Amino acid sequence: MPAMMKYSPFAAVAFLLVNVCLSAQTSVYSAWPNFPQSPSFFPLATWSLNPTRSLGSGAPFSTDAAGIAGTKMNILVQIDNGGGANYPTTFGVDTNGLFQALVNQGVYVIPYAEYTDNTGVESVASQQAVAASIGATNYLIGYNLGDEPQKYCSTSSNVLSSIPTIVSTVHGYDGTRPFLWNHTDWAFGHGLNSPDCTLAYNIAALQAVDIGSFDEYPLTSPWNGSSNIPFVSGQPQDSMWIQGWSVNQFIADGRAGEPISSWVETGTDELGYSEQNGSTCNATTNLCSPYNNEYRATAEQVNAEVWMTLVNGAMGVGYFCDDNLAYDFCIGSTVGGEASISAAIAANLTYINTTILSYAPQLNSPVSGRCTMNTGTGYTNYTTSCSNGILTMSTGTSTVPGSAIVKNSNGTLYLFADSDRNGSATMTFTLSGYSGATAKVVYDSNAHYDAAHSSVGQAFTLNGSGQFSDTFGANGHNYQPKIYMITTGGPNPPTGLAAVVQ
Repeated sequence: MPAMMKYSPFAAVAFLLVNVCLSAQTSVYSAWPNFPQSPSFFPLATWSLNPTRSLGSGAPFSTDAAGIAGTKMNILVQIDNGGGANYPTTFGVDTNGLFQALVNQGVYVIPYAEYTDNTGVESVASQQAVAASIGATNYLIGYNLGDEPQKYCSTSSNVLSSIPTIVSTVHGYDGTRPFLWNHTDWAFGHGLNSPDCTLAYNIAALQAVDIGSFDEYPLTSPWNGSSNIPFVSGQPQDSMWIQGWSVNQFIADGRAGEPISSWVETGTDELGYSEQNGSTCNATTNLCSPYNNEYRATAEQVNAEVWMTLVNGAMGVGYFCDDNLAYDFCIGSTVGGEASISAAIAANLTYINTTILSYAPQLNSPVSGRCTMNTGTGYTNYTTSCSNGILTMSTGTSTVPGSAIVKNSNGTLYLFADSDRNGSATMTFTLSGYSGATAKVVYDSNAHYDAAHSSVGQAFTLNGSGQFSDTFGANGHNYQPKIYMITTGGPNPPTGLAAVVQ
């Protein structure tokens, strides 16, 4: 399994349309007619589970398929028939009814597809035949070609430099569904460790696939040493910003228009990832030594990391469920023990995903501006302001940068924002052309995790410069995400505004 190595596992499906002009934006799904096209659909995936496996006595859901659907995820990337992929075992046959079990729960499938030919049992043709055999062709929405090719550099299995050629070939097998091939977070230096894993090879591989993706897990990662995060005895490292910065870098390095996604932490130990690199973890204190990484991300941190991924331009989320106790721990498995923890993780993911789906039309809308104050892989690599499109954002605390994105949903703007270091700061937002408009808080993570300090419903009037300010990260709620709905009773704002650089 990938998380048994330095690198963590596969990333899922997610989408961001990258255009230079707001008026040129179209549906991010339109390139693949067999991918769900509804603006109310937002990709929420998990990785390599066995759909019919029991979650155990007392679990909140009966099987993995029921748990995926119950926590409001809607895609399984790679069907696990035991010991990894190995699905199907006969050409065109739904082995053990695994595909059907997902369809019964309304879960879409992106199975593993062998790329060396189109005749084998795990080939594109075979996966198409499986779906057709049970009348579920519409549930087959893409193909997964592999995971983290960087870990095979300097070995006989190295395929990184061959990915552009491989993807070009498989496009001939099916041009109606996207092909995925996940990366390590080489934008943060993970996987640039040999002459055949150069930056150029990684960028070429990223640009070749239909949907770019990576995994990192910054909170539990014991591999963040190069970022110079301050060491504070007894406190976890201040490292969540790595997630947002990496999303930005993959968007910048991807081809124009390429959808980019990332896996996020769920509250598990990522199959022992937190205990790699000589790290020893204490479950009681949730702290690992000697690097001060966390054993498992907390519920509020998982929520913040998910929104940080979206705020920085990802258009979908992938959840890695695996824990040392069970592969399906994040959806409530009781098989390995710690049932109360697994149930709490499942409940938290249900809350997060329900919220995301309630904003699916807005998240699927065109981008009017997106910027981050983070500028590099070092802890102090940030500025105090950023600007893009109609958006300018600045922080009133020099040690707490932030990120934001503006979406235009049928003429109504939605501003998604967060803070990007531990601590509190007043963030000021300027929306060009929107003087006199009203910014209303429609989502504040505090409403769920600390209701007494929720700002939902609070409204701000943008001044003559289109500016308003609000506080983030107060009362210990680091990396706090908020969403604002921007409305105006006046004339429509000017069109043809500054190009949105994504």
